[in-house]
Amino acid sequence: MANRSRRQFLASISAAAVTAAAGCQSPGASRTAHPVSEPITSWPSFRGGRYNTGYTGGASSIGSSPSIKWTYDADGPFWGSPVVANGTVYVGSTDNSLYAIDAETGAEEWTFPARHRIEATPAYSDGTVYVGSYDRHLYAVDAADGTEQWSRAFDGLIRGSPTVWDGSVFVGVGCHNLACAWYAEETDVPENGWIYSLDAASGETNWRYEVGTEVVSSPAVTGELMYIGASDGTLYALTPASGDVEWTYDTRDMIWSSPAFAYGTVFITDWNGNVHAVDGATGEQEWLADTAGRYISGSVAVDEESVYVGHTPYNTLDDPTTNHAKVFRFDRTTGTEEWTFETPALEIGSSPVVTDERLYVGSHRQTDGEDVGVHALSTDGDEAWFLEVGSRGVGSSPALVDDVLYFSGTDATVYAVE
Repeated sequence: MANRSRRQFLASISAAAVTAAAGCQSPGASRTAHPVSEPITSWPSFRGGRYNTGYTGGASSIGSSPSIKWTYDADGPFWGSPVVANGTVYVGSTDNSLYAIDAETGAEEWTFPARHRIEATPAYSDGTVYVGSYDRHLYAVDAADGTEQWSRAFDGLIRGSPTVWDGSVFVGVGCHNLACAWYAEETDVPENGWIYSLDAASGETNWRYEVGTEVVSSPAVTGELMYIGASDGTLYALTPASGDVEWTYDTRDMIWSSPAFAYGTVFITDWNGNVHAVDGATGEQEWLADTAGRYISGSVAVDEESVYVGHTPYNTLDDPTTNHAKVFRFDRTTGTEEWTFETPALEIGSSPVVTDERLYVGSHRQTDGEDVGVHALSTDGDEAWFLEVGSRGVGSSPALVDDVLYFSGTDATVYAVE
């Protein structure tokens, strides 16, 4: 795989400045503080940490004319998102490989071969990278040299991303929708799914909870409870130690997104275009916001004041009007819509990264074309800049660490932008 130090984007850049810093997530999960209490210094799992907020806890210094620090070419498109830990970017590809890339230079450190595509985002913890594959395995890989420490076989494909906490790996197993069934014999794809807790050191099962349909959501873990969604339209709150269900919340449509937890509230989206705020202790609805979209497959970002998310709008052959994908900002406490930003894209499946001043999110399309890539917006909803990416754009979610934005594209390229 070749490293390209300055490959030109296929697009225009219009701009405004941004400021960022980099730190830590607080061990508590109170109702009075955001769980990201200081600027983050790593992005070890999907959405930046076990609370899934997508918030950096500071500002970003990506300026008015962002430049490509480096690019890295793989053999297949990326739908999974990168994570960044200890100076290394880890990302899985549809070419069946997990890549470790030097975060400073873009040089390949190692690759790990799975037996099928990797669309899940890896999770890093204590020198190990955990990642699931369509080959029905979860792998624990040594972060230093890419050697396998252990692997576990399951009955279903793994499309969701693991969350690691307190010596356990939490992961959803099972995917039978078209995104998965295209890559397996239909008779081999079970329609049910499972939520697993595994011992992080050995891969042995701590507990599992079976649900009636697939689980492609990634867990949020507070210590008191673990939250995860399923395609049965249910948000589950389970006890991390035992897997006992504390409560469930019905969205009435599929959940592909991952829950975010902040200020005692769980935020989740569904395939009816809705954003839900749910009391993390009781499962009672706090508010519901309707984007009037066809669906939302991405997850929200939550800062100290607001909730941000992108959607996919309705477009039909019966209506000549073209509706474009939008980014929304809602008041965190009331769900009141504060602004929308309309992109030129038709789909946003990416989950935003939010700083104190900026928002970064990818957009994509069903076929190769233009007007898709990464959007940088101010938290007031103004466009800061746009970087167009070829092929079908960016369906993965960015990571922002040490003033560098990392993302992976359907053009089989990983980008570092500063």
